[in-house]
Amino acid sequence: MNLSNTATMLRLSVALVLLLGCGQLATQAMAQTAGKAPLEFSWDNASVYFLFVDRFRNGDPGNDQNYNRKTDYGSAQKNAATFHGGDIAGVIEKLEDGYFQRLGVSAIWVTGVYEQMHGWVGGGSRNDFPHYGYHGYYPMDFTSMDRNFGTVEEFRRFVDLAHGQGIRVIMDAGLNHPGYNTLLDAVQFGFGDVGLDEASAREHREGFDYLELFQLSEKHQRDRWWGDDWTRAPDEVDKDLLTESIYGLPDFRTESTQPVAIPDFLRRKWQQEGDATPWVNPSAVPYRRDQPLAPADYVIQWLAAWVREFGIDGFRCDVIDNVDAQRWQQLHQAANAALSQWRRTHPESPASQWRDDFWMTGDVWDSDIRFYPQYAELGFDSIVNFTFPKSGDLSRIGDIWQQYADQLNNRADWSTLSFLNNTYKRDTNPADSIDLGTSLLLAPGAVQIFYGDEVARKADDLGDISDPIQNYRSDYNWDNQDQAVLAHWQKLGQFRRRHLAIGAGAQIRIAQQTFVRVHAASGDKVIIKLSDRAHDKVAVGDTFADGTRLRNAYTGEVQPVRDGYAKFRVLNRVLLLEALPSNTLGIEENTLNI
Repeated sequence: MNLSNTATMLRLSVALVLLLGCGQLATQAMAQTAGKAPLEFSWDNASVYFLFVDRFRNGDPGNDQNYNRKTDYGSAQKNAATFHGGDIAGVIEKLEDGYFQRLGVSAIWVTGVYEQMHGWVGGGSRNDFPHYGYHGYYPMDFTSMDRNFGTVEEFRRFVDLAHGQGIRVIMDAGLNHPGYNTLLDAVQFGFGDVGLDEASAREHREGFDYLELFQLSEKHQRDRWWGDDWTRAPDEVDKDLLTESIYGLPDFRTESTQPVAIPDFLRRKWQQEGDATPWVNPSAVPYRRDQPLAPADYVIQWLAAWVREFGIDGFRCDVIDNVDAQRWQQLHQAANAALSQWRRTHPESPASQWRDDFWMTGDVWDSDIRFYPQYAELGFDSIVNFTFPKSGDLSRIGDIWQQYADQLNNRADWSTLSFLNNTYKRDTNPADSIDLGTSLLLAPGAVQIFYGDEVARKADDLGDISDPIQNYRSDYNWDNQDQAVLAHWQKLGQFRRRHLAIGAGAQIRIAQQTFVRVHAASGDKVIIKLSDRAHDKVAVGDTFADGTRLRNAYTGEVQPVRDGYAKFRVLNRVLLLEALPSNTLGIEENTLNI
């Protein structure tokens, strides 16, 4: 080996050592910046992770069988809507390993953990599968945890862990209806006179003739269940929007102001179980006894008890236009009072220092990002946005972002909650998950991630099932994650979490596919550029002065602004530019010539 080659090899070795060392320093600097406490929280900038507790993760197989429910009917189609084993213990596991933090999540929305109806109803239009309340939408007892989801103390640990990571907790809440009457519940609680034993009552029956076994057309039988004081009689439903029996569900008399007694079947249930079980919410116990309350008053107190006991931060409210408007205002006031009380009595929790009011969003089918004054007056902070584009087309997303930023920033007391997929709709192609993540996670306003969107979760293939919704409520398969998609969503999510300007800021287009986001109150500002090039020159306008060192948060690359421009490598068609703190190390282009 000649001296020239030796010198060359030495220079390469030194350069490699420097590159690796500086790369490590840059990585550490990024981690330090990413690990800083986020700017002041705003619901306008929230990244809300919506998960089906039953379909997310099974942390405790010991709670999979309860209430004599049956979980295996012999095929994937028949088991489409049984309980699959997911629980709060599984959510705790993912909190403990930092899954939500790595994704930049600032709020977790869990489906209702209230005790659901024990049995099944006919699934779909053909009753081709037994449909249980695994999704939390068929509550029977609002004062108790469903044992399939876990215990009160597990739920408390979940909320406390989330709060310790700066993550708010949202629960599903409904005032419109309880769950259906089922054969198993009828046998266990003595209503309907169905004439079966529990083993027979839990077996799936083909066809809907099982409904003929109930004698609920007779008032005295209905009174052994919820009773006509609580829910509308069969001839009183479907007169208008407020009396609509959604999918045949019992309809609470939310307009009634007449005090009622606790329903007969709940009284018997609670007498058998007692108040001190591992599943009973302690704050709800005073409302398990007769009070001078109308039906909706009880339900509101039962829901507010979850806030008072655990410090829940918000509700997503179901079918809000099917409920008397003043009841939502009443719920908001009760929840706000309960949250204030929890914060006063839990000074040890970091969440006791949070000052945002109790947050509420709600579903109005096919609603968009408009301001809805009638709902804002009732305490809602937003309405779920069903119209967010589902194509992942980045060529036009900047115009949509502009529309959102312009409209949402006109008001300090209103935002939106945009989504790609949710419990009712699956309109996206998992193959487009990279660009879909870009379009959603950089959108102005609050955004909702449906569990598994961040890993391109596939829908189940349940064949000719008569309710296709069940296909995309598939289990999160932790052994089959698309790691490239997950890494993309994590980078975007962490960038959003660090910068209030993303969701809560104004947007200014400064060049082709180049957008500044500015949050005036905090001074936070970033630049987003969408590009199909391998490297691209970014015009920064007046946003960052010459000499400012900018980092592309997507790759970690650092470049100085020269003559109003900075040039970066592009990955996955997105550049996320933030000013580098003056005390943070990074590698500038051409620092090392190898």
